[in-house]
Amino acid sequence: MVHLLVRTLVVLALLLGLAPRHAAAQAAPDTANAVLRTVPAAGTVLDHGWKFKAGDDPAWARPDFDDRAWASINPNQHPQLLTQVRAARIGWLRLRLQVPDSLRTRALVLLFQQTCASEVYLNGRLLHRYGRVSAVAGQVRPAGFTADPLEVHFSGPTEQVLAIRFAPWPPLAWFKDNINFMRVRITGLPGLLKRNVERAVGPVANFATFAVFLLLSLLHLSFLRYNPAQRANFYFSLYAGAGALGFLALYGGWQVQGMASTLALGMVGDVFLLMSYVWAVRALYALFEYKPGRTYTGLWVGLVVCLALSEFTQLTSYSVLTSYSFAFFGFVALASAEQLRLTMRALRQRKRGAGIIAAGFVGALVFAFIYAMLIITQAQISFRVSSSLVALMALAPALSISLFLAREFALNSELLLVKLRQVQDLSAQTLAQQQEKQALLAAQNEVLEQQVAARTAEVAGQRDRAEQALGELKTTQHQLVQAEKMAFLGELTAGIAHELQNPLNFMKNFAEVSTDLVDGIDGERHDPTQGAGLEAEILVGLKQNLQQISQHGQRASSIIKDMLAHSRAGTGERQPTDLNALADEALTLAYEGLLTTDKSFRATLAREFDPGLGPVPVLPQDLGRVLLNICTNALYAVRERQLEATLMITAGTPAADYEPTVTVRTGRADGPTVEIRVRDNGVGMPAHVQEKIFEPFFTTKPTGEGTGLGLSMSHDIVTKGHGGTLTVRSREGEGTEFLITLPA
Repeated sequence: MVHLLVRTLVVLALLLGLAPRHAAAQAAPDTANAVLRTVPAAGTVLDHGWKFKAGDDPAWARPDFDDRAWASINPNQHPQLLTQVRAARIGWLRLRLQVPDSLRTRALVLLFQQTCASEVYLNGRLLHRYGRVSAVAGQVRPAGFTADPLEVHFSGPTEQVLAIRFAPWPPLAWFKDNINFMRVRITGLPGLLKRNVERAVGPVANFATFAVFLLLSLLHLSFLRYNPAQRANFYFSLYAGAGALGFLALYGGWQVQGMASTLALGMVGDVFLLMSYVWAVRALYALFEYKPGRTYTGLWVGLVVCLALSEFTQLTSYSVLTSYSFAFFGFVALASAEQLRLTMRALRQRKRGAGIIAAGFVGALVFAFIYAMLIITQAQISFRVSSSLVALMALAPALSISLFLAREFALNSELLLVKLRQVQDLSAQTLAQQQEKQALLAAQNEVLEQQVAARTAEVAGQRDRAEQALGELKTTQHQLVQAEKMAFLGELTAGIAHELQNPLNFMKNFAEVSTDLVDGIDGERHDPTQGAGLEAEILVGLKQNLQQISQHGQRASSIIKDMLAHSRAGTGERQPTDLNALADEALTLAYEGLLTTDKSFRATLAREFDPGLGPVPVLPQDLGRVLLNICTNALYAVRERQLEATLMITAGTPAADYEPTVTVRTGRADGPTVEIRVRDNGVGMPAHVQEKIFEPFFTTKPTGEGTGLGLSMSHDIVTKGHGGTLTVRSREGEGTEFLITLPA
C-alpha cells in the first residue's frame, strides 16, 4: 500500500535528475562478444553482445551459424522500448559467450525473467522450453515472468553460443508493467540457493501484511458492533479490508503460474491498494468529524481515471515510466496529500488522536524515503530488506489509526467500568435503603393490619347500610320511573283531552243550537202566524250546524288517527324507493289539497331533483307522509305571507312584489347519505318557535286548523324509523328550509 509512495519518490527523483535517466538503458549495446571471467555470488546479468533477427529458422540455433549481419540488441529492457522486437511475431536472440576454463567445470545456473514464450539452446542443443513458441499470435502461450532455473555445463570450446527462439505475447501490449523483455542472469548453485531464500521472503511478507490487515479489519468491525456511534471504525475496516485484499492479490501473484494470471492479480492488487487510500481518507474524515466534500468525490473519480491510464498501454502514448508514474503515483500523491492535510488540520485544532495518527504517517514517509534512497543510489537491496520496508510502510499508518481507535475503545470501556462501579455502589446503597424500608414497612404493616381489621368491621357495617340504601334507592328509582310514566301519560292524556275538548265543545254547542232550532219549528207549527220562510231559515241553520258538528267530529277523528300514526311510526319493511318521484307526488298532493280550500291561491313549485340519485331503501308510506306534511306547511306559510301582502296593499301600505315559491331539492351529501330540502319564502319562524317545532301538540296555526302532531310525527319517522336527521333553518319574514338526511 504505502510502498507505492516509494515509486512516487523514485519518479520524482528521476524527473529532478537525482537518479540515472531511463534513457541510459537505451545506450548502444556492446557489439563485441561477451566475456564471462567470473561468476560472483549474486550472479552476473548477460546484457552485452546479443544479436537479434526476426523470423524463424532452425539453423539459427547452430553454433557455427554466421550472425555478424544480425542487429545488436540489449534484451534487458522494457518491451515498449524494443520496437523491433514488438514488430516481430517470432524471432531469435544469439549470444557468443567466452567462458574460461575455470568455469567450465562448475555447475552454473541460468535465471530468466521474460515477458514472452521462449526455447533456450546451448551450442545447438535444446535445453528447455518456457511456454509455447508459435508464429501464430493466438497460439503463443508464455510462461510466468520468473522462469524456472536452468542448469548449464559449459563444455567443449571456449566460445559458447546461447541461442533463444522467442515469440512475444500480443496481449502484453495492452498492459503497463515494469518487467523487462528478457533478463538473463548466470549464477552458481550457492547464488541460486541465496536467491531462492531471498525470493521466499516476498510472498511471506505479503501474506503476513495481508493477515495483519485482515485482523485489523475484523477487529474494527467488532469495535463497530459494540460502539455503532463511532463510524470511523466502519471506514477503517473498509480501509484495512481493501489493503488486505490488495496484499492477498500480490501474494497470489507469487504463487500462480502463467503471465495472464500474474497480470490479472497485479491489476486486482492495484485496484484494492489504491482504493484503500480513498477509504483511509474517508476514515480520517469520520475520525476527525469532518464532512466529506468535493475533494473526496474527486478522489473516487481520480481513482477510475488513474486505473485506466496506468494499467492499459493503449490509452496513453508516453513511455512506460512517465505514463504509469504520473497516473498511478500521481493519484497516490494526491491521496497522501489529502491524508496529510486532514492530519495537519486536526493537529492545529488539537483534535484528540491527531498526534498518534501523524506519527504513523511520519513513520511511513521515513520508511518510504529510505527505500527510495536505496533505489536511487542503485544499492544492492535484498528481498528481505525490500519486503520488510514495504510491510513497515504499509502498516505504519494503519497501525497508528488502529492504535488510536483501540485506545478510544479502551477509554470507552474503562469509562463503562467506572460507570458500572458507580451503578454497583448505587445498587448497594439502594439495597441497603430497601432493607431499611422493608423493616420500616414490616412495622407499619403490623399497625396497618390492626387498623385494617378495625376498618374492615367498620366497612362491613357501612356495606350493610349501603346495601340497604341501595335497595331503597332502587325502590325509589322504580317509583320515580312509574311516576314519570304516569306524568307523561297524564300529560299525553291532558293534551289529547285538550285537543279533543275544542271539537267536542263545538259539537255540543252546535247540538244545543240545533235543539233550539228544532224547538222553534215545533213552536211555529203551533203558531200559524209564522210564515213558511222562517221554517226554511231554521232548516238552513240546522243544516249548517250539522255540517259544523260533522266537521268537528272529523277533526276529533283526525286527532285520534294522528296519535295512532304517531305510535306506529317506524314499523314496516324498507323498500328501494325513487325519492324524486316520492317528493314530486307529495308536493303535488299538498298543492292540490290547498287549492280545494282556496281556489284563488297560486304558487310556484320548483323541483330540483338529482337524476342520478338512484333508489334508496326507505318506508315509502311513512316518508311520503313526512314529505306531504312538510310541503303542506311550506304552502301554508307562503299563503300566509301572500295574505299579509294583500292586506298591506288593501290598507294602502306599500309592499314589495311577492311570488309564493316552494322548492324541493334532492341529491347526495358527503358520505353515504342522501338529502331532501324543502324551502319556502313564506313568513318564517322566530327562534323560540324553532326550538319547540318538533314537540308534540305544538302548533302556530289558529285553533281548529292544526293538531301539533305533524312535525313531531315526521321527526320520529325520520330519526327513529330511518336513522336519519330532520332539521329546520328559518328567518322570520324571509322563509324556512327543512333538511332531511337519510342513510343511502
